[in-house]
Formats: sequence, structure tokens, C-alpha cells
Amino acid sequence: MIRDRRTLLFITLATLVGWAIAAATYTIVGDNRNPEVLRWLALVILATPLAIFFGWVIARRDEWRLAVACCGALYFFTPFIAGRIETILTPDAARQTVGPHTVYFISVLALHLIGGIALAWWRGR
Repeated sequence: MIRDRRTLLFITLATLVGWAIAAATYTIVGDNRNPEVLRWLALVILATPLAIFFGWVIARRDEWRLAVACCGALYFFTPFIAGRIETILTPDAARQTVGPHTVYFISVLALHLIGGIALAWWRGR
């Protein structure tokens, strides 16, 4: 049963906003991987955990330490998991030092969305 609908709503909305920013950034960058656009790809990895953190802190100010730990873990571990998914699904693409890495970035987006919804569900109970 959901006890704290406000927390569930804030974290879910923050997750969706962060994910939309990350997905839009990834779509705009496309397959272009020159040095000028590489910093925008960092936003794909950072946007959703940062938005989740802000939504969580707005909903529950006293849980900011827990929010830092959970969002930091989501931010830190997702690239490793997405990299592993890419090596399993497309090993040739994973060996490239520079390339589109489509499976990697789609995995990051999916993991962040799933992780954000899971965090919202956990804190809303």
C-alpha cells in the first residue's frame, strides 16, 4: 500500500523529467562523437540521478543523506552495468574506443528509468 503519495509523486516526476532531459540530449547528439559533443553525453548519464536527488530532497528534506547515497550509487554503478550489457549484446561495438555505443546509452537510459521508479516506489511505501 502506498502511504506517502507526495514522495512517490515528486520522485516519479523528477525521474521522468531527468529521463526526458537525458533522452533528448542523447537524441540531439545522435551518432556524432567528436570532442565538442562528448561533454553532452555526460549529461545523459548525470541528468536522471541528479533530478531524482532534487525531487527526493524536495519531498523529504530530512532524508538528504539517503538521497545522496542512493542517487550517487545509481549514477556511479549504472555505467558499469550498461558497459557489461553492451559487451554481452554487441561485443564488437564494445571494443571500439570511439563509436556510437548505442546499446550502452540505451541501457543507461533504461536503467536510470527503472532505478528511479524503483526508488520512488520504495520511498513512497
